[in-house]
Amino acid sequence: MALNWDSVRAEHVARACDLLLTGQHRPKAQAKGLLVTYKGQALPAKHVLRLAYCLANGLPLESKLKFSSGEGTLARLKALGFPAERKPAEVVAPASPAA
Repeated sequence: MALNWDSVRAEHVARACDLLLTGQHRPKAQAKGLLVTYKGQALPAKHVLRLAYCLANGLPLESKLKFSSGEGTLARLKALGFPAERKPAEVVAPASPAA
């Protein structure tokens, strides 16, 4: 069954973010690389979008949805007015040569 992403509005995304910020809902996995910024906090973009979809469609918040994340997730969040980006890669300093 295809997901109806047109049902998701900015208010659903904001509500999903608020649920995460207030600790009323916890992501099951650590954010891997996509983040949405809301009220100065970086949140896992795919989890936010999944919660927003559940809210928009009257599904239980624990519903499992299968969708690929990536540029589509970032584009959808940006189109709804939310700053979303890939997590900056951590720069590891090269080891200094042995003396």
